[in-house]
Amino acid sequence: MSRPTAPGPKGRTLQVPAMPNTALQIQAPELPTAVWASPNNGNSDLASYFECPVCFDYALPPIMQCQSGHIVCQSCRQKLTICPTCRGPLGNIRNLAMEKVAASVLFPCRYSNNGCLTTLLHTEKIEHEDTCEHRPYTCPCPGASCKWQGSLEQVMPHLMQSHKSITTLQ
Repeated sequence: MSRPTAPGPKGRTLQVPAMPNTALQIQAPELPTAVWASPNNGNSDLASYFECPVCFDYALPPIMQCQSGHIVCQSCRQKLTICPTCRGPLGNIRNLAMEKVAASVLFPCRYSNNGCLTTLLHTEKIEHEDTCEHRPYTCPCPGASCKWQGSLEQVMPHLMQSHKSITTLQ
């Protein structure tokens, strides 16, 4: 009895048991070493698996889960006692599979909405975001209780408009 075969990428095939003493041939897809998790490239489904249901930021390693497998980011995890998805107890269960997947995903910078096009591995993400030129800046006016925030390009116009006494020599 001959079995049907289908060539996979680079001739690879994977045999999966279908019934006792038989097997089906299916293609084994080639996976890239790094995947960009961005809405701009078709891999937004992958990025959505890392979204925290509370703050919508990415849950990055170490990734903790509830007993049902739902994840939240580390900052939200510290504030919660129950899972926001299923209302079950939040234990100290690590999701090692998600951590391994996260190691090969290129995540967009938190400030991508402000114009940053950089994508990074999760190990580089925090360091980049701390110094990203697209991050929001606070008012540099000394001693003022100004709550203004904006882009680097908007700092000088803000000072000229809101703090005229500092920007002119009097």
